[in-house]
Amino acid sequence: MDAMTPARVPEARFVLTYQQRNITRNISEHLLSLTYSDFLTGEADSLDVELEDTEGKWRDAWYPGHGDSLTLAIGWEGMSLRTVGRFEIDEIELNCPPSTINIRALATGINAALRTTEHHAYENTTLDAVAKQIATRQGLELVGSIEPIKLDRLTQQESDLTFLRNLAGEYDYAFKVTGNRLVFHAISELADGAPVATHVLQDLSNVRLRDQIRDVPKAIEVKHKDPAKKKLVAYKIENGETVAVPSSASKATTSGDTKKKRKRSASAEESKAKAKAELAKANRERTQGSWTAMGRPNLVSGNVVTLSAAGKLGGNYLITSSQHRMTRSGGYIVDKTLCRISATSISMTLKNTKPDLALSTYGIQHEAVA
Repeated sequence: MDAMTPARVPEARFVLTYQQRNITRNISEHLLSLTYSDFLTGEADSLDVELEDTEGKWRDAWYPGHGDSLTLAIGWEGMSLRTVGRFEIDEIELNCPPSTINIRALATGINAALRTTEHHAYENTTLDAVAKQIATRQGLELVGSIEPIKLDRLTQQESDLTFLRNLAGEYDYAFKVTGNRLVFHAISELADGAPVATHVLQDLSNVRLRDQIRDVPKAIEVKHKDPAKKKLVAYKIENGETVAVPSSASKATTSGDTKKKRKRSASAEESKAKAKAELAKANRERTQGSWTAMGRPNLVSGNVVTLSAAGKLGGNYLITSSQHRMTRSGGYIVDKTLCRISATSISMTLKNTKPDLALSTYGIQHEAVA
């Protein structure tokens, strides 16, 4: 190549399928932006397709059907694209002038009865058995590694989505429904995954990091009434797994507080699981932040990235949500929210990394698109 010839800038690529029909070419002529948002837990992944509609096609002859499916694959020119999900169309919005149409689709489909209020009692069961029962009832494939934590009695008086979201939060599990899969996965296991990327602070934009210890307790104490012995029992766990480096002056890593909770539990095992979950969440919440980076399909919730050249704020961060955005100009960026899971400034390489745990088991399909 001639030294005076400018290097060719790679372009972002996507493939969008509507009801199993490739509509990428039709969409590209009208596309203003395409945004895929994914979340670690508690909120449905979504896809927004913004289109110019000066000819009125999208609000008339090409008007999409509610509940119809969209499947998206994203990446860069010259590389295999990765399918990030299947979505069902929930909402169409017209804005004018100028005339634009926004199509919003959800990974937690609208065709299943996931939001219907249910009334169920679960007795003498386990956490994994409850998740399996609901997955079976909804005709979904259960994905994830769940400890068989013993539960004496649970009463459900809300939708399956709300019930499982609350149950997952109590035991520090990530929960969401994506396509035909119900994902219920230990956040601690996701946090143990090898980093899929290293970000240098100076190469990022819109960086915001917050490091605090007020809400990081010295200990967690869970009190429960033993239904068999009919007496109050306390389980206390000291915080020995803080994820951040001590402050240089005081060497403090936690506040002086003990967080106390009173819950009805059947056993010390259940109380211990709740205490460990509370402590893990508090430690992750010590250092949180967000930043914008060049787009990559594997920068999704549940995956780990390393932040380098950031001094005391460096280390490994777990992605808790991401927003992948492509525009008509060919740009592709990703906005991420993250929490720190280890405070190491050691330079890490991606040699011998484990498979993307978030992408292989946390609800995202590996699929190459020609």
